[in-house]
Amino acid sequence: MLKPSLRNLLCGLSLAALALPAVATFQPEQAHVETLGDHKGQGWFWIWGSNAPNMVDGRAYLFDDDGRNLGQLNTGIWSNGLVFSRTRDELYAAEIHFSRGVRGTRSDLVTVYDARTLSPKQEIAIPAKRMTALISTGLSVLSDDERFLLVLNFTPAQSISIVDLESRRFVGEVPTPGCASIYPAGPRDFYAICGNGGFFHLGLDDAGQVRVQSRTAPAFDPLKDLILTTGVRHGDTWYFVSQQNHAYGIRMTPDGIETTRQWSLVSDEERADGWGVAGNHGTALHERSGRLFVLMHQDKPENYQKPGTEVWVYDVATQRRLARVELEEQSTAIGVSQGERPRLYSLDWLVPMPSLFTAWIYLTEGEAGLGPLLRQGINLYDADSGEHLRSIGDIPLGFMNLVAPW
Repeated sequence: MLKPSLRNLLCGLSLAALALPAVATFQPEQAHVETLGDHKGQGWFWIWGSNAPNMVDGRAYLFDDDGRNLGQLNTGIWSNGLVFSRTRDELYAAEIHFSRGVRGTRSDLVTVYDARTLSPKQEIAIPAKRMTALISTGLSVLSDDERFLLVLNFTPAQSISIVDLESRRFVGEVPTPGCASIYPAGPRDFYAICGNGGFFHLGLDDAGQVRVQSRTAPAFDPLKDLILTTGVRHGDTWYFVSQQNHAYGIRMTPDGIETTRQWSLVSDEERADGWGVAGNHGTALHERSGRLFVLMHQDKPENYQKPGTEVWVYDVATQRRLARVELEEQSTAIGVSQGERPRLYSLDWLVPMPSLFTAWIYLTEGEAGLGPLLRQGINLYDADSGEHLRSIGDIPLGFMNLVAPW
């Protein structure tokens, strides 16, 4: 009779012998870089933001139309997001990095990313004064022919850095005192909105040097009806909404600017009921149909940047409202894809708890009690019918503030 110790040894050897074929055939997974297909017409979209409270680690996330996460980018401290190229397989990000993470030597640069692999291709150094802001519209823009990238600076002196994307080099810096948020208006022309309601006109030559530098007369009265900088473009006209719930269509060309359209977004009755513009990035436009999408809510006029509960749709040609879309959650940013079957995207704040528990916390602790529970999600709608299509949850913690179709 075998002793227990010998019997255990033989059993162990038998099991080891059985496991040897499995060990021999084990192939460890090797790290590799996935390659994305052509994004055009795929319904893909990005969200990005400063990733607060971890602002040293700004992020951008890519999703497909079904809500599957396809990739992400780390875009440095207090990210201003991405700039998309239509003619190259590239993405651009104006980034800030410090040599010791949160201290040390500051480096500002334009990083060129490969649109297929999301890997960095090149870095272009720019002056260490890039502007950081919650509203990222107009902080980095391409010229219409995509030759130059312009980056807004704030120290608090305001200026624009010019980058030549063909030669991959910093060209120069142009002071723009009192003016910010840049809007392209042709292959070599740009306008920046100024504190007096006028615009700063900057024209470049083929070398990226200043050709035109002038200021326009005020296009609006900032003391009576302050327009928000989150403009959207339709041809040569940029559309803005104002704190007092008006829409402005401002035509921008190399020859100058002209306010071509202006109308109220709300009726007198709706204004009395507290309806008004909402969100941090609360406007979007479908170019083919000429429809302007505006995020709205019921609140005091001074709370115009709080989340919205509906999206109102307007025809920019007739200035008539076409539809109201009730949102699933409270939204801070919207976007609209282009094409024949456009999507309406909303970047939302939500409490991932049953409504009864949420109501109980609100009644007992107020908004302060809900704050730590807030998470972000995305909802997709049919932009034509307003039908809700799907929700995307599990957005990583950290403040995202813009959604952009790719």
